[in-house]
This record gives sequence, structure tokens and C-alpha cells, in this order.
Amino acid sequence: MSRTDRRGDLTQRRAEFVYDAARLAAIAACAPVVPVPWGEREEMFRDQFLNVIERQCGPQRCNSPQELHGSWMQAYYEMGWIYGEEYDREKKVHPDLVPYDQLGQLEKDKDAVFVALCEIARCWVYDLPETSPNDT
Repeated sequence: MSRTDRRGDLTQRRAEFVYDAARLAAIAACAPVVPVPWGEREEMFRDQFLNVIERQCGPQRCNSPQELHGSWMQAYYEMGWIYGEEYDREKKVHPDLVPYDQLGQLEKDKDAVFVALCEIARCWVYDLPETSPNDT
């Protein structure tokens, strides 16, 4: 397997970890919006999420939930989402498309959890070094 393939696989595993863990956190917190499982997300969403995870697991990572929320809003706008009081996946309407300071505490906490999950993925979801048959 080439180094690029391993990096792609690593980013994929990290993305699924962060996404699924954030989804579980939303369920546990009884959040009003709980993301659908990773496999049900649109390809455009998954592509942008992989880019976010690659950045968050690299040297250009951001530790500010407020900044990440702004980036999330921009990504959603680019995917055609709009603000609305009631979440509607089909119509691409999301109640969290507001400036960070207008979010409720639950949503701010969700953003902080996302930052923490990215850091966990960066530190503890990794590839083991390849070993040669002579190493065993």
C-alpha cells in the first residue's frame, strides 16, 4: 500500500471516528439535531468533512470552537444549506446557521466536543509502522 493510500485510509478512519463519536454525543445530550449515520451522508458532505479532519489532524488545526463553527457555516452555505428554525435535511435548512455567539450552550458544547474529538483522533487514531518479515 502506498503512503498516499495509507494517509487517505487514516483520514477516512479518523473522520468516521469523529463523526460517529460526535453523533453519539448529540444523542447522549438529547440534542435537537442528531446527524444521520456516516454512510447516509451525501458525498459532498463527506468530502468536505474529510478535508476538515485532515486539517484538524495536521499542523494547521484550529482549537477554537468559535472559528470551527464559522468554517462549518461556510461549508454548509457552499453545500446549499440555509438558516431556518426547524432542521430539514431534505430542504437543507439548519437552525445552527447563526453566528457562534447566538448559539445556545448545548450547541457551543457540541462544537467544543468536536474540537476534542479531532484532538483524540489526531493523537490516538494512527497507522502502525509497517514491519518487514525480518522484524518478527
